[in-house]
Amino acid sequence: MTSTNKSSYHFEQLEKKEIEASFLKQRSNLRLDGFIDLLKRHHFPSQGKILEIGCGQGIRTKLMAQNFSMTEVIGFDRSHELLEEAKTFSKDVPNISWQQGDLYQLPYPENYFDGIYLRLVFMHLSEPLLALNEIKRVLKPDGVLLIEDADRECMFFEPAPKSFELFWSRIQQAQRDLGGDPNIGRKLSYLMKKVNFRSVHSEVQPIVGDGNDITFLLRTLMPSLILYLNPKYREEAEMALNDLYQMAQLPEASFYHFWFVVSSRK
Repeated sequence: MTSTNKSSYHFEQLEKKEIEASFLKQRSNLRLDGFIDLLKRHHFPSQGKILEIGCGQGIRTKLMAQNFSMTEVIGFDRSHELLEEAKTFSKDVPNISWQQGDLYQLPYPENYFDGIYLRLVFMHLSEPLLALNEIKRVLKPDGVLLIEDADRECMFFEPAPKSFELFWSRIQQAQRDLGGDPNIGRKLSYLMKKVNFRSVHSEVQPIVGDGNDITFLLRTLMPSLILYLNPKYREEAEMALNDLYQMAQLPEASFYHFWFVVSSRK
């Protein structure tokens, strides 16, 4: 199988990886309290072989292994550095192992996994259908695929300054130019059906926050997104984020986001 390596996120190519690793961990720790219930709602298997693709530092991988003791859980990621951190983080959990590799060329035989989970991976892929077919290859018949992902057009800040609206549109276009899809969340059900997954079930979760949540995103997410931009827009972007920060200090500042969770069976 051949694929391009075009993607809108390459942790291993970042200049300040240690800072981004810290941001990744902080973002990954969000909304953990409902994760196991989410898996159960989507009938994710609690025994057998489980694969998390794009596991990063292994925060959700570890939760799955701890809560589903009858599983053999593998955390899979492209980044050697993040996997090393995951190994240290989970060294006391016996039913986890780790694998570095390419999503488009998974090093597993056909019909191998009972469940496969991905979070915030597909928005960065240039070839989502190719990825889904490769995932389908290694999933057992009746195995469950569960994907969580975002849609940047379904993220709202109120009262958003005009400068931010232009910045946000530039960010989305820049991600498309790099090979990703900032609007992948709404497309997941369609894509699964296109490659003949069955029993497709979609869940849209509303996330509501305030100025503190906006400030958190400004600190842990926006610095990474600015890297998408052509350098000629960087100063403009910094001004837009400063305007958003000032808005976040208002007592009425509000944040809304719709998060997409889609599961299916092979």
